[in-house]
Amino acid sequence: MKFIKNIKKRVFSIYKTVKSVSNGKWDFCALTLDYLYCKLRFKINPDEYLKYGFYNFSNRYRKQFLLVKHKKLFRNVNQRFFTASKYIFYKRIPDLFERKIILAPQCGEKAFIDFAKKHKKIIIKPDTGSLGIGIKTFIFTDEDSAKKQFSEFLYDDPCVCEEFIVQHKMMQELNPASVNTIRIVSVLKGENVEIVSATLRTSAKLGCIVDNMANGGVGAQVDIRTGIVSTFGIDYSFNNYTHHPVSGTQIIGFKIPNWDLAIKRVKQAHKRLSQCLLFGWDIAITQDGVDIIEANISPGPRIMQAMDKVPKGQMIIPLIKKDLLKQNKTKKYKFVPDYSRFDYAGEE
Repeated sequence: MKFIKNIKKRVFSIYKTVKSVSNGKWDFCALTLDYLYCKLRFKINPDEYLKYGFYNFSNRYRKQFLLVKHKKLFRNVNQRFFTASKYIFYKRIPDLFERKIILAPQCGEKAFIDFAKKHKKIIIKPDTGSLGIGIKTFIFTDEDSAKKQFSEFLYDDPCVCEEFIVQHKMMQELNPASVNTIRIVSVLKGENVEIVSATLRTSAKLGCIVDNMANGGVGAQVDIRTGIVSTFGIDYSFNNYTHHPVSGTQIIGFKIPNWDLAIKRVKQAHKRLSQCLLFGWDIAITQDGVDIIEANISPGPRIMQAMDKVPKGQMIIPLIKKDLLKQNKTKKYKFVPDYSRFDYAGEE
């Protein structure tokens, strides 16, 4: 019964995918055959067929796309322990972050109260969390409220507590509720760092502090040379936006401030962490500079390609396969954060 239910679910998914882009009965039949062909040859899923516009391209172009199936390659060349803990990653390159970060409850109640009292408004994130889940804001009013907040850490997994980022006023115009970030993907090619793609991300919801596209955010491709947004805004429900749905700010043509500094910071950080071939950096633009939010060892193919429909595999896949042959990186490691080398104040 469950087997039949799964078959029906897959058939309906294919039908819905093809129906959304077909024009008439014969076109529907042709696209159904094309999708099945792509499924067999390229191992794509319905979501990728739509988001990358596979039905518009030749096989020579299609084979250059990064797909979900390639994520296993990312994990094989980049060991998860490099970025799984936000705090440990921060301690690798603290001088390249503009804001201060502590870990609770390891820092101790007094250190947390002093930190909250000094910065007034802080962001709290699960240390090993992802997709923006569990992120919240804490505003210091008095020591009792800070003590109450700290007591909550004792029943949860460790959380990073970060100084609140004041973003550039131009970035704030998009959506003042969220820190609107840039996902910059970099690859290590020999001793040089090359930029593969850049994507502007912003929350599409009023009052939402998370800009992650998996939580309903909007993304748009950024021209790497100029820092100017080159596409319409797109969300993962296939909606297009010429202007931001909350603020009304025009998206295409938007100029990212401090762009050269953002590229410079990414290259500088990646060279310092040369053990990893590939990184997806989340960068905030501040009034006078840039700040690293975090780095991802498996940057999503969708965020790199869904906006401009330009494949990014031709730069990444050959390097990954070459690295795997050279290093023979096939062993998988289970990540367990080791906070033992930090004292209560979060200093080494």
